[in-house]
Amino acid sequence: MKRDKLAERLLGVFLTELDDQLRTMNAVLLALEANPTDSEQLKTLFRVAHTLKGAARAAGAPVIEEACHRLETFLAQARDGAIGLTPRHFDLLFGAADALADAGAHLRAGTQLEPSRLAALVESLASLPPESAQVETAFAASENIQRHERSNGLVRVPAEKLDTLLSSGGDLLVTSGRFVSRAAALDALLETVTRGATEWRHTSRSVRLALDRAGATPGPARALTRMDDHLLRTVQDVRHLSRAAREDARTVVRVAEDVLHHLRSVRMRPVSEAWEALPRVVRDLASTTGKEVDLELRGGDVEADRAVLDGLREALLQLVRNAVDHGIEPAGARAKTGKPRRGRITVAAARSGDRLVLTVSDDGTGLDIPAIRVSLERRGIAAPAADAEVGRLMLETNVSTREEVTTISGRGIGLDIVRTAVARIRGTAAVTWEAGRGTSFKLECPPTLATLRVLIVRVASQSLAIPTMHVERLLRVKPNEIKQAEGQSVLPTANGPVPLVALARLLPPLVERPDAGALLVVLLRVGERRLGAVVDEAVTEQELVVRPLDFSLDRPSQVSGAALLATGEIALVLDPARLLTVALGGDVDVGVTLGDASREAAAVPRILVVDDSLTTRTLEESVLQAAGYDVLTAVDGSDAWRLLQEHGCDLIVADVEMPRMDGFELCEAVRKSTRWKTLPVVLVTAMETPEHRARGLDAGADAYIGKSSFDQQYLLDTIRDLLG
Repeated sequence: MKRDKLAERLLGVFLTELDDQLRTMNAVLLALEANPTDSEQLKTLFRVAHTLKGAARAAGAPVIEEACHRLETFLAQARDGAIGLTPRHFDLLFGAADALADAGAHLRAGTQLEPSRLAALVESLASLPPESAQVETAFAASENIQRHERSNGLVRVPAEKLDTLLSSGGDLLVTSGRFVSRAAALDALLETVTRGATEWRHTSRSVRLALDRAGATPGPARALTRMDDHLLRTVQDVRHLSRAAREDARTVVRVAEDVLHHLRSVRMRPVSEAWEALPRVVRDLASTTGKEVDLELRGGDVEADRAVLDGLREALLQLVRNAVDHGIEPAGARAKTGKPRRGRITVAAARSGDRLVLTVSDDGTGLDIPAIRVSLERRGIAAPAADAEVGRLMLETNVSTREEVTTISGRGIGLDIVRTAVARIRGTAAVTWEAGRGTSFKLECPPTLATLRVLIVRVASQSLAIPTMHVERLLRVKPNEIKQAEGQSVLPTANGPVPLVALARLLPPLVERPDAGALLVVLLRVGERRLGAVVDEAVTEQELVVRPLDFSLDRPSQVSGAALLATGEIALVLDPARLLTVALGGDVDVGVTLGDASREAAAVPRILVVDDSLTTRTLEESVLQAAGYDVLTAVDGSDAWRLLQEHGCDLIVADVEMPRMDGFELCEAVRKSTRWKTLPVVLVTAMETPEHRARGLDAGADAYIGKSSFDQQYLLDTIRDLLG
């Protein structure tokens, strides 16, 4: 390897190690500041300085090497009891961490280190006494420890390489979908060939009889026999090919999903990495503002994609800064209101279904709504009457309630940083507060940007993908259920009326299709805002690899990306937050166009859908409602048994694996019932082994459908056959 290439590589390795060691250094300093006599923390800090000294020497950064050497000397004296650490010393040590970070930035930018803060650190440390022999001994010991710690089996891989692999994994997933489509096409071909062979057998039998009666020579009869044999072999060959294609498709799908899963898991990191800097930030800001603040971090082991953590890091940093500066009161003011002198900021992470949820809460003053209204009006923005809407608008505009500009606040860009960072990771932000008691910001986003779980719908022959994290449910709405409020179409729900709009109106040039029958509505939720979007068809739910769109393209802002479907069709990925903003902003005529015909639906069979998965339950409900059935839903077998007694039904479609009462037990209960023993039951499940299928049929199921080969039309055909 050439010398300059080697130097460049060593420098890159050093900068990565510098970042890791500085994270450790800041964490140890915070713990040590709380307990300055903690010998273990002092040893750890000493090892950090010694490790960086050796790494800087190898990377050819003598200024950093010299600074770490002097820092090491100082820490050795503190460790040996020659120096008692004081607040002034901690200021120096925190300054050293900042100076080292600043030096790393200079090295990345390719600029000289002398003008940096590190040069000043070297000068301040130069006056310290020289190191003792004990220090040299400690160097050797710490070097042995470090060698041991480095043998951790970790391999550093550039993020760009992981992104490339993940993109290839996405292509593999799309290809696996095509395998499934080809297998389905072979199944259809088998059905056609089998039907043709059956018809030919009937025809050839009639022809033979006619030939026998006519006294024909054996030649034509032998030709018919050969044709029969050819058709039989063709059917057998196609059957074997179809079976092999199904098995290959299952294998390819499983392998593709495994590869994608493992690639995603490589990119997943604990959320705690996004808030590593927060304890130091709170400590410094509290010192600057003269406040007393404690920071509590929860759920740091929840994992998210590296790219998601990058976006969250900016948003969390700004929200915590705001909490210290705007939210938490000075200790004296808190004491007067009966609060503890020390304020508390809590940052918590959790997974909720397919969403990552982070909250940043403080026990401060809450939002100053009158001041926010004044700031909005100063910018020429009409402040809403409802306080909750003022809070939402605050998140969407650059609002500052500070009259003066400081290093912390006053330019109104803080929440803009939060909004931009959250939007970049396809997330949403919401705020709640209680006057005098505190404020809570809630951030929601997908845990990974590499793939996205979506509901595929169709509008005017265009496939659209809606992230499932914002899909509350699917509904079939009759025209007479739609109400009018203030000139807009709304849908009454248990949680209040929801504005209703044809999705085509939000996505020109798509054209709305009037429908005289029931409308298919996707109920969207972003934060506390809800919208009913009317679509033509709900196709399926699946995981897609989303590709960014060229921003130079003329496209609606409601479209955030695109994905390639297994059929080769391009699906546009929608941004639900922008959809709601456009729909509820007053620039679009919110409503739907109904056909002229309006008629009450005739009595239709009632089907009870039982599944503990909300997504599966909703999708099956939509499919059956679209086919004209009246549908009841239950979350497990026990709930289904109760609904069956209360409302009755004409057929049950049930999952097998469910809590309380599974599908087998439900089927057995139905068969033992005097009232319902003849009720048709269809089990739709991922448990597809011959043993499970036999158990389902033994329990009394009329049909057993595997989810891996699930097909909407096959389910509907099965139901129609069972209902006669």
